[in-house]
Amino acid sequence: MNTYISSPARTAQILEQYGIKLKKSFGQNFLIDTNIAKKIVLYSDIKPQDVVLEVGSGIGSLTEIMLPCAKKVICVEIDKFLSAAFKDIFEHEIGRKIELIEKDALRLDYGEISKKYRVNKMVSNLPYKIAAPLILKILLEEEGIESFCVTIQKDIADRLISQTRSKNYSSYTVKANFLASFKICFPISRSCFMPKPLVDSAVVRVKRKDIKNIFKDFFCADASSSGTKDAITDFFGFIDGCFLHRRKKLVNSLEKSSSRYSSKADLAVRLFSEIGKDKNMRAEELNLGDFMFLYKNMRY
Repeated sequence: MNTYISSPARTAQILEQYGIKLKKSFGQNFLIDTNIAKKIVLYSDIKPQDVVLEVGSGIGSLTEIMLPCAKKVICVEIDKFLSAAFKDIFEHEIGRKIELIEKDALRLDYGEISKKYRVNKMVSNLPYKIAAPLILKILLEEEGIESFCVTIQKDIADRLISQTRSKNYSSYTVKANFLASFKICFPISRSCFMPKPLVDSAVVRVKRKDIKNIFKDFFCADASSSGTKDAITDFFGFIDGCFLHRRKKLVNSLEKSSSRYSSKADLAVRLFSEIGKDKNMRAEELNLGDFMFLYKNMRY
């Protein structure tokens, strides 16, 4: 029986065989615990009809475990040296059960990818450097990918599930939770990776929300794809403005964020009172529903 790619010895052997030097700029850390890899796939609940997106496929540590479970795996890898090894290892599956996209994950259009391959699920050990922005990007670009199971660094996982007034609560928390719900499945020690990172990781399950209907029902906005995306962009701009100066009063941050809100301080204070807040409150005190209420009543 062949040794799994995700075993420490096999990973080291592949890296040496192909002369692969890991790049910190890409946030490359390979999972070297096969039991953890199998646990990730178990939590992902991959069915035989699923087409799975894997970003940061590397040398195929997770791909190997997923492949027998899925209809197809769409892999994304930017590093040409890792891709060369990957193509050798999976030469009989490339073009059949595996499609390899050798491009920068942050520059891809996931709407096009999902439409082309009919992707419906994402399972990935995400590169640390791009994990946070990539989650938002994919949630924004493609509604067809409804279920995610991703490994990310623990601090990002903490930001995704953080509550108001906590140190991890930020504009990123609010935006992410507008688009999806998040649940930490289990932690992963930094010792399960090669090279060992400076932080621990966590596997997070992500469930997309029905954003079109949220905008239609709450904001009375255009529920078309283009209308929804434009409205989300505008709402996210409002959230960023609220957190412009995290430790300052929210009303001051809004005044300084854009000319659109600079003349609405009195309105903002009146709205604060309707959600049980006073004029001295900070953005970190508001939950998602509060931000939606303020935006709805201040956007025009």
